[in-house]
Amino acid sequence: MRKLRGGELYKYQEREECGKVKYLVFWEFCPEDMDKAFKKFGEYMKEHEGNPGKYQEYLYPPHFTGQTKGFSIVEGTPEQINNVLIYWTPLLKLKYKPIREAAKYVEQYMKSK
Repeated sequence: MRKLRGGELYKYQEREECGKVKYLVFWEFCPEDMDKAFKKFGEYMKEHEGNPGKYQEYLYPPHFTGQTKGFSIVEGTPEQINNVLIYWTPLLKLKYKPIREAAKYVEQYMKSK
């Protein structure tokens, strides 16, 4: 397998028509930025609703796990995830963890045997 250099991975993903991936997203902001974060969240939701396909799709909406931390479950393409990161940086710290359905993984694993 040939190694991809900078910028080639994105071109490869476009060429292969990468589908949407599900992610568990952890987010956090500084307590002193709470007013800014809440205001921007309201603006983001309007932006999100007004531009279908530009941003990730929420499968489980944002929920708090602490005063300034939380998570959500989303599905999106690399471009949609980039749009979210661009919108929220530097106010929000976002960490995306790809997730996959266990049943599909087990099925694929069993076929490989």
